[in-house]
Amino acid sequence: MASFDGPKFKMTDGSYVQTKAIDVGSSTDISSYLSLIREDSILNGNRAVIFDVYWDVGTKKSEWSLSSVKLSTRNLCLFLRLPKPFHDNLKDLYPFFASKFVTFVGVQIEEDLNLLRENHGLVIRNAIEIGKLAAKAQGTLVLEFLGTRELAHRVLWSDLSRLDSIEAKWEEKGSEERLEAAAIEGWLIFNVWDQLSE
Repeated sequence: MASFDGPKFKMTDGSYVQTKAIDVGSSTDISSYLSLIREDSILNGNRAVIFDVYWDVGTKKSEWSLSSVKLSTRNLCLFLRLPKPFHDNLKDLYPFFASKFVTFVGVQIEEDLNLLRENHGLVIRNAIEIGKLAAKAQGTLVLEFLGTRELAHRVLWSDLSRLDSIEAKWEEKGSEERLEAAAIEGWLIFNVWDQLSE
């Protein structure tokens, strides 16, 4: 049975985000973790999964290869480090991203959505660019162009000091601190989505 048995991190509101980081190999079954993410998004009532992707960059955009995926809900954060090239076990990502039951929410994701489709055949059926939504909801165009940290600060006025301290010494930080930063970022954007969805 899959479980999020990585570090648990306390957020500024006193809640906790449970994490799991997986180095995906040819025999790694990620389907049960994706199911837990989907279930948690539904249990939270707003069916949102916060996602972010990272790329191995080539000289041309057509050579870019997906290197990792971060999926977050209010309570969970899954970080998948992907193999090069993709293995058959990653076929679970295709129906997960195509799900009509979940809204995939991200920051500055338009180019990522195009690259996922063009370079890997991955189509995210129901995706929301949270910056555009925030700009429209608050009547402030600049929100559309902000990154995760700045957007969360402008919408939530949240304390970002822990995230700042991790990012200030990013190269020196170990995997647990980086996983904490991933959990904080996912939790922040989940809360931005939650506030804008009210």
